Amino acid sequence: MKSLLYRMISVFSCTIFLAGCGRTAPKITTDVIAPVMLGGACGYVDGNGIPIIEPQFDNCGSFSTNGLAPACQNGKYGFIDTSGTFAIKPQFDSASVFSEGCAVVCMDGAYGVIDEKGNWIAAPSWTGIQDFAGCGLAAVMQDTLYGYMDQTGQIVIDIQFDDVDPFTGDGLALVKKNGLYGIIDASGSFVIPLEYEYLEMFAQNGLAMAKVDGKYGFIDKEGRTVISHQFDGAFSFAENGLAAIMQNEKWGFMNEPGQIIVEPVYDLVYSYSNGRTIVKSDGLAGIIDESGTIILEPSYPYISSYGDQGMAVFADASGKWGYLNTDGTVVIEPIYDYAAVFTSGSLALVQKDGLCGAVRPDGSTAVEIKYENIGMFMPYMEN
Repeated sequence: MKSLLYRMISVFSCTIFLAGCGRTAPKITTDVIAPVMLGGACGYVDGNGIPIIEPQFDNCGSFSTNGLAPACQNGKYGFIDTSGTFAIKPQFDSASVFSEGCAVVCMDGAYGVIDEKGNWIAAPSWTGIQDFAGCGLAAVMQDTLYGYMDQTGQIVIDIQFDDVDPFTGDGLALVKKNGLYGIIDASGSFVIPLEYEYLEMFAQNGLAMAKVDGKYGFIDKEGRTVISHQFDGAFSFAENGLAAIMQNEKWGFMNEPGQIIVEPVYDLVYSYSNGRTIVKSDGLAGIIDESGTIILEPSYPYISSYGDQGMAVFADASGKWGYLNTDGTVVIEPIYDYAAVFTSGSLALVQKDGLCGAVRPDGSTAVEIKYENIGMFMPYMEN
């Protein structure tokens, strides 16, 4: 479960909460832009590295689909539009990006919610607030307990839980109380009662990993045990219908009927993506396919899960980072000090000699590696 305390924007390895400004309508050459920091000031570039809003602010965040982004000037945050003009004046100690037409802001150590005009939806009186989920609810924290508010600022699920997750798209949320886990719906009613030592949300196949008496198994949406609690560890089912399980301190995979597909012989495994998963043996990472066939023998200290473009990040013995394809072949040589997976379409963030930029799947540089920081590329909405 994720801590509720207000989540700043994470920027791959150089983690800051960025800012930016300009005064004329920008012309971009791609449909995405990202915040960057240069010379201690923040602005924006597009997916070809062309400056869109010149660096001139203390900090800035990504643009939301409403065309607003949080930006900091003289230590206070407001929201700029895509021309770089403040649409909501700087007045907050911190601010999140807009989600579902609402943004979380902080004043004097307390969190509240504003609308797109800067009007208060919920006055700053909370210990923490998460972004609004697709069902229009946001988790809120008061002192050490959690509940949920709606988009009018009203508490609709009482402050009572020890920990919570955001609501998923199907209107369910994982909650924890008195050391036990359960799942509630948007009315606060329990779909799965508080009776599990650990629990994860339902996977695409309708099964959720659950822990009972120290053992892991899987339940359905009626709370019935579908795969008995027999494993020493487990991950949720991936989209391919396989779930990682641990027996005798080794990891393998089983299918939805509970049959072992990949024998538990690995020290660690990841969930499947792009028909591949990463396995570790004796401190080295390799790649197997969905049948357990070895694609790449364990040979690198680190390999990430596969991202967009069917590429995974890897680190070699010297600590340099590059990219592998689904055959385990090096497609971008390990020349970076750090690299992120391709999660922004056709761009990936990289770091070299302490500076940040972005590369394309063919290894060419999309954004020059010259920035102190760079944020995630997001769709750009012109005003």
